[in-house]
Amino acid sequence: MKIFDFNIHLPYLTDPDVNKVIAQDLHLDSQGIIKGFNTHYEYFSSVLGSNFLLFNTSLFDRSQADFKNLLERTPGDFTTTALIDVRSERIESYIDSLGANGVRAVMVNSYLQQIDTNDFPKALRAFRYAAQKGLIICIDGSYGTSQMYTYDNMKLACYIADHISNVPIVIVHAGGYRVVEAMLLASDKKNVWLDTSFSLPYYMGSSIEQDFAYVIRKLNFERVVFGSDHPYIPFESALSAHQSFFEKHHFNDTQISKVLYENAIKLFGI
Repeated sequence: MKIFDFNIHLPYLTDPDVNKVIAQDLHLDSQGIIKGFNTHYEYFSSVLGSNFLLFNTSLFDRSQADFKNLLERTPGDFTTTALIDVRSERIESYIDSLGANGVRAVMVNSYLQQIDTNDFPKALRAFRYAAQKGLIICIDGSYGTSQMYTYDNMKLACYIADHISNVPIVIVHAGGYRVVEAMLLASDKKNVWLDTSFSLPYYMGSSIEQDFAYVIRKLNFERVVFGSDHPYIPFESALSAHQSFFEKHHFNDTQISKVLYENAIKLFGI
């Protein structure tokens, strides 16, 4: 089975308090990435493609050849996606550094970075510059916590999609509970993609699972990519949940191959 995992993180901390793991993810330096890579190597060594999400927004202030060389040990193809600080006054030069380091996509996370509507123009400025450089845009689409109405990531996705059409825009976690809203945006804007990480396994057994099946079919099994969100959801658990989902909803081998592998290859132009 060919698999490209769109969503892999590299914190090496194991703790029942997920907020502590996220905190390490947000501050993971070059040496930490190397340690995380070695810690989790067995989980992604079996896939043919990996996209590593790097959440330290100052990580690429200088060249990162040390962990880049390490990531090249990854079997198959690999890409990197970097979280960016859209409020930074030097965001353009930082994006230049991302390109120089081979980063393929930029990302924001409304919850973690507390991005509200006042920050939307700053996000657009950053994403427009990234798009000029040919970088893919990723917007976290998770939904929950008491901040679910304060930091509206789907509203941000719609705002950005209204202004940028020349590069793919990936809604990471597919909007979670709002997966149908994410599909409606993707139906309107043909450069919008969905990543299934975390959300599909999380909502297995609920009515949202039915929505995921509907959405993937509605998008004709295109522009939807598999992600595990490892280690927040262990790779094997995420893959097993997806396989159960595919079987339950009678997806055929061709359709499964698109979601697990082919769509991501197309997305990154590999």
